[in-house]
Amino acid sequence: MLRSLALAVLVTVAPAAALAAGNAKPARADGASMKRELRRRSLSINDRNVSSLPEIHVAGGIATILSFQVPLRDGGAFIADVNGLMNPLSQSERFVVLVPKKDLRAPLPLNVSLADGTVLTFKLLTVATDADAQVDVVLDLQKHAAPDSAAALKASLISVRAQLDECQAGSATAGVAKIASLFIQQNLDAPHAFERHAVRGGDKQSRLLVEARWAYRLLGMTYLVLTVENRDPSKSWVLDRAEVKLRGSSSVDVKVLSIQAELAALPPDVAEKLVVAFATPPQTARQKVSLSLFERDGSRHVVLEGLEL
Repeated sequence: MLRSLALAVLVTVAPAAALAAGNAKPARADGASMKRELRRRSLSINDRNVSSLPEIHVAGGIATILSFQVPLRDGGAFIADVNGLMNPLSQSERFVVLVPKKDLRAPLPLNVSLADGTVLTFKLLTVATDADAQVDVVLDLQKHAAPDSAAALKASLISVRAQLDECQAGSATAGVAKIASLFIQQNLDAPHAFERHAVRGGDKQSRLLVEARWAYRLLGMTYLVLTVENRDPSKSWVLDRAEVKLRGSSSVDVKVLSIQAELAALPPDVAEKLVVAFATPPQTARQKVSLSLFERDGSRHVVLEGLEL
């Protein structure tokens, strides 16, 4: 492919000049001649040398191919050739072909923009001893990688994973800190009690077995612990929301502040623990509440009536 691309460019821009230059022997200062070596090499661009201008050795009538690992932006290769020293650039998805009309007396800058946003600048110059037939450009950028480059995306993914690991590792600590903050908000002279007692209540509805097991009271909050068993043999159950109502002469909604489930989706024939947290309502004798659990995107809802707090 590279050979075909180079030949196509040579035939298009300067066939006679390219053929003659292939065997050209530049003159030395003393009038003798020496043969210019054509070479293929790899050029690595990393964080240490990205600010420098890597050299590309070109010669009159000789095609130099630059190959890139990352696709080029459409029209991404550009030379400010004010003196008309270069034949028109030929660019494909990952290749740029350079053919000077004659040897360069002064360096020319070449800018190449890649599809991921990376911008590279090279220095084109002519030397007497050699010319680059092909240069394979290898990018090894980390700190200076373009935002959409593979290296930048990999670094971002590593950072997100580290944050997730830290979040998971600190989840228990975060819970402790939350309880500590609740203590700070309390009146130090007011009596406080921690209470745990069994709650009796359960029902089988919509192929679900739901049982209330324990109620915890702490710092004005009630934590109702339940077990939920999915008895549907073919369909998982996903909790959408919970509603708590205070029963009495009239029904009063109690705001649910948190719902914690062991599983994101409850598979068939599996049981899980579920905790519903809400502000403890004003205490009255034989106070009872109803708890409703609603399925997400489904109709398997459960209502437990007459739960004594």
